[in-house]
Amino acid sequence: MKKSNLWTQGSPKEVVRGVVAWENCLEVPEGIIDSMNEDVDQWKIEQDSGTKQSEATKSLYNANGPIRFDPEQEFRKEIHYKFLRQIQANSLNKAAQYFEIFPDVEREINWMEKYQYITYRPPKHMEFHSDNHSVRNPKTNKFYIAPYMRRITILTYLNDDFMGGALSFRYFPEADPYKPPAGSVVIMPSSYVYSHATTPLLNGRKAAFLVSLSSNFDMDSYNSGRPLDEVKARELS
Repeated sequence: MKKSNLWTQGSPKEVVRGVVAWENCLEVPEGIIDSMNEDVDQWKIEQDSGTKQSEATKSLYNANGPIRFDPEQEFRKEIHYKFLRQIQANSLNKAAQYFEIFPDVEREINWMEKYQYITYRPPKHMEFHSDNHSVRNPKTNKFYIAPYMRRITILTYLNDDFMGGALSFRYFPEADPYKPPAGSVVIMPSSYVYSHATTPLLNGRKAAFLVSLSSNFDMDSYNSGRPLDEVKARELS
């Protein structure tokens, strides 16, 4: 990537009330998705062979939904980390614009969770869910804490060369499913009111980055063994 800045300020577009998109605000370098997917596919082979263990392994075996890949730990090329930093800067820029539209939410946010790179092929898709719905930690049988603290979800869509895979909101049936163009960012509240799904993916391979902004310290990451300094570095001033 030769350009120092791949993203633009963009203009917000309402998808449904509370959900805002910035279309075509990010330049996706040619070949970067294929290159990142090579890392994902190699990681998947290693997970399947049992040579590495990760909390994200369970995403490989879900009946539906994407592979959830930890780009901050598992990318293998510097070009991928450089692109991730562009994603991070763009995400925070769009979050700042979202706070201008909905200023009350800014007072509730103090933390940024870890990024996920998500990718999947047909027939997988996301069923209706909210992003602050918690599940139990199988090791402790207690609910994960982090989802309860989520306030907004930021999705960066990297490609659109597939059929299906559009975003649908359970409680806004009047709105057509929305398929963002490649290089778009969508921000939505994480609560049950914004329960969402994706329409079935019919062909191609969908790729996106996901991050959530939360109200407090990410205790789940700390309890799973992440260094305290690393977790505290996610605090937003």
